Amino acid sequence: MRIILLGSGSYSGTPKPFCGCENCTRARRFPIYRRTRFSLYLGKLKAIVDPSPDLHYHLEHLNEKVEQVLITHPHFDHIAGVPELQIFEKLTFYSHEETLRVVKWLQEAFVGEKRWEHVSLSFGEWKSFGNFNVLHFRTPHKPGDVAGGFVIEIGGKKIGITGDTGPEILKDEKTLESLTDLDLLVVEMTHRESIPGTHLGVEDALRLVELTKPELAVFAHISHNNYPHEILERKVMERGIRGIVGRDFLHLDI
Repeated sequence: MRIILLGSGSYSGTPKPFCGCENCTRARRFPIYRRTRFSLYLGKLKAIVDPSPDLHYHLEHLNEKVEQVLITHPHFDHIAGVPELQIFEKLTFYSHEETLRVVKWLQEAFVGEKRWEHVSLSFGEWKSFGNFNVLHFRTPHKPGDVAGGFVIEIGGKKIGITGDTGPEILKDEKTLESLTDLDLLVVEMTHRESIPGTHLGVEDALRLVELTKPELAVFAHISHNNYPHEILERKVMERGIRGIVGRDFLHLDI
């Protein structure tokens, strides 16, 4: 199954405007270090997970049909690309009803009439849609109370996506159980240190993978103020984790 990490960065992207940190300085000089906002493409589903504000750029390079859209939560960097989907006449959106409310507003304000369907998912419940099954689980992520991640079963494979989550997820036994036996886990690794109720730091992202033991982990949603890419790679390697520190347009075959 082909999966493409379209964007590997967090809410500000790298380089962040007017920032002179090491990562932003390197990214301005060397495109390999640039990070657009997080988004994922699942080839077998023709699905986008989290249409970011950089979606036009992502779709330009992807140049593939999109039929489904899954959204973890309604924060700007995970949903603001919805209007860029206007090039597709027919789409199905999947998320919590509060997130779908924002999707519908964006459609009304910027897109207009389309054959777009909106499928509400309740936290903690598996839903079957013929060729795939999905679990939308809640994550601790301020502000608001509607952030979540996904476990997607398709073609005999299981893919987990944490979405944005605070370190409290490490003590959530029900969610940890849902994230076991995965072929792929896409984990946020936003900052050097975790922020309670908001984002995972490096140590807690690594710990989450050690607890859930996926076949492969990809670390993404990486902030400009995190460690440089090579240091993150070394930290993953030193823990003996089968994992990849994501870059934009990373292609995976699972």
